Amino acid sequence: MTSASGALSHERHMGVHSITLSGELTMDSVGAMYQQLKPFEAGATLVMDASAVTRADSSALALVTTLMRRAREQNMRVEMKPLPHALSAIIQIYGLQDILTACDA
Repeated sequence: MTSASGALSHERHMGVHSITLSGELTMDSVGAMYQQLKPFEAGATLVMDASAVTRADSSALALVTTLMRRAREQNMRVEMKPLPHALSAIIQIYGLQDILTACDA
């Protein structure tokens, strides 16, 4: 789904949830993305790819941490592709790099 100038794609296939985030993840776009999420399955794998994010604010960080929390609540394995500067910079500002990089990558 594309909202404002950001996009979220959530595909499910054989126990793997692939979530791709791209474009500008800001307060203007992130809210609608929550509506596009499919339920997670216990014990599945979440692969999150935010490498195409070009701009991010705290809304993007909220989305990423919500996805990770929901996955962990379902005992899912989490794999995160390398983060772009737009998102890694805000993660460092909030001091969450240890939490968000403690994934199986």
